[in-house]
Amino acid sequence: MYLQHWGLQKTPFGNVPARTIFFRSPQHEEALRRLLYVIEDRKGVAMLTGEVGCGKTTVTKALNDFLDREHVQIATISNPALPPADFLKAILLKLGGEAEDVSKSILLDRIQSILQQNAERKIKTILIIDEAHVIGDQATLDELRMLLNFQSDDEFLITIILLGQPPLLRNISELQPLKERISIKFNLEPLDWHNTLRYVVYRLRSAGASRGIFTKEAINKLFTHSGGIPLRINNLCDRALLVGLMRNANVIDSRMVGEAIQDMES
Repeated sequence: MYLQHWGLQKTPFGNVPARTIFFRSPQHEEALRRLLYVIEDRKGVAMLTGEVGCGKTTVTKALNDFLDREHVQIATISNPALPPADFLKAILLKLGGEAEDVSKSILLDRIQSILQQNAERKIKTILIIDEAHVIGDQATLDELRMLLNFQSDDEFLITIILLGQPPLLRNISELQPLKERISIKFNLEPLDWHNTLRYVVYRLRSAGASRGIFTKEAINKLFTHSGGIPLRINNLCDRALLVGLMRNANVIDSRMVGEAIQDMES
């Protein structure tokens, strides 16, 4: 509702992760490169952790711009808190297989068959487990290790990317056989002040802004309150733009950011 007032073509601070507006901060760039390395060299497992809203899912969506989509198959499990058999069924379905009520050994055989067929066609299979920290059953995590037993003569037939909040580190540490298979671990930290400023400017420009909208003082208050977490930055900036519209303002200053904070916390 504020697009015309601020001279924008689209909402700049939406919270749905989108690869088209991937902000390449130094650490997000590093996370992306590490994941690409694991995929391209078939290293088995990568683990990307970070607090909620730090951009883990956005990084994996950005992978699409760097992979040959004709030679990869990406399966994403967004709700992995499942018993082992149901977990395998979910993976098989995401890979395009049939997962009626059959035994676990048959599920594994079908998954292996798909992986082998993909390998023969020079297609890399990538399994992304989002919210992996919610997996409370160690037996479910152990099924991921079992998938890594599917190998050709010299490489894994599947690449697994685990995304989760910091408790995932503890969960994995309790399962040594899987922990030893993880070739890349990376933790996304919140943005610092400089990259918070760059992030806000980038999102505004991506939405069509042709001028600065937030003052330096506004960015200071925004950074202090958000802690540099992109999800919180998005929420606060979106509310501040609405406050600015209601005040018929030309720029967002620290006072309006303060009003936005109070409005969100009331």
